[in-house]
Amino acid sequence: MSGLAAVVLAAGASTRMGRPKALLRWRGRPFVWHVCQQARAAGAGLVVVVEGAVVLPRGELGEGAVVVRNDRWADGPLGSLQTGLRALDEAGVKTPVLVLTVDRPHLREQTLRALAKAVAAEPDAIWQPRLGERRGHPIVYPADVVPMLVRLRPPQTPRTLLAQHDVAARRKQIEVDDPAVLDNLDAPEDLERLPP
Repeated sequence: MSGLAAVVLAAGASTRMGRPKALLRWRGRPFVWHVCQQARAAGAGLVVVVEGAVVLPRGELGEGAVVVRNDRWADGPLGSLQTGLRALDEAGVKTPVLVLTVDRPHLREQTLRALAKAVAAEPDAIWQPRLGERRGHPIVYPADVVPMLVRLRPPQTPRTLLAQHDVAARRKQIEVDDPAVLDNLDAPEDLERLPP
């Protein structure tokens, strides 16, 4: 098993976009396919994709992705994250976890490789990319932080955990030249920012 696993959050209804972002197509493939490829570029040994509002096209996720369903997706992204993390736990995965959202299909491969390299060097840190002075996504949680995420209860969010002093002290960033780490594609006009 690789030293990294991945959870792809693709359960939301994307109301501001007007249609599920996971199924939007870019360069001939759905967003969710591109994000699964990002997980593979980072070397993830297991990729868990969380669906909810829509059924995802199994044939367009690429090799080896495992799909789990969050029937309570409307309650917010925390439940989807926890659904994916529980699936990894049930599979016996005890590695750092890369958490990817489906609205950044345009992350550069070198960003994912740089994150993977940082995790390999220091697997007990919480890793994020940084563009200038701003931290972005995706984020990698070390194995011992994953159970803390699973124990969160609304209105708590991962930010609640990251703000705790002992956890915050473990946050590290790698500097990248990739504007997509800060980009949220939420509305139709945002799609104009995608490279051709």
